Amino acid sequence: MLMFASGSMDKTVNVWRIGDGIAQSSECLQMTGTGRKSQGYSRMLVSDWSEEDVCDWLRDEGLEMLVDTFRAQNIDGTELISLNKETLDAYFKIESVGLRGKVMRKIEELRSSLMDCDVPDEFLCPVTRELMKDPVIAADGYSYEREALETWIRTPNHTSPMTNLPLQSSILTPNRSLKMAIQRWKASQ
Repeated sequence: MLMFASGSMDKTVNVWRIGDGIAQSSECLQMTGTGRKSQGYSRMLVSDWSEEDVCDWLRDEGLEMLVDTFRAQNIDGTELISLNKETLDAYFKIESVGLRGKVMRKIEELRSSLMDCDVPDEFLCPVTRELMKDPVIAADGYSYEREALETWIRTPNHTSPMTNLPLQSSILTPNRSLKMAIQRWKASQ
């Protein structure tokens, strides 16, 4: 069994068993570093999603009315990203043009996110490893996603996520130049 482990300066360790999509935290938490409920499917490649992961994604995208239909068709991640308008028409019997269009837009967003793996590392929040929308500079000099760092600061330890040293201040300064660079990069994609 192949395993992958990653550690962070806050002394948490995540261990993944490669191939089965199971992630285990050393503290067995149901929360990610940002305080949001962990979504199992979001940590895996779409092609590795199970039928249940696809159903969870449908619910998260506001398409819960299609969960039973997708489950009946045994749609897993690989099948999901290969769906097209004709397949939806022929096999899913989605009569509402608006709903069919929404499903296709969500699938297209998913496909385009698969192609966005060349995001410059400096545009990713060090806590969430997601593209920053509202980058801020903390007292440690590093830039983070505002929501992630505000959640981090609310924890009792008040340390830097990057250095694990105490943060001298909880004041967050907007990083406008980084935000503009991210917006320029997104526009060029």
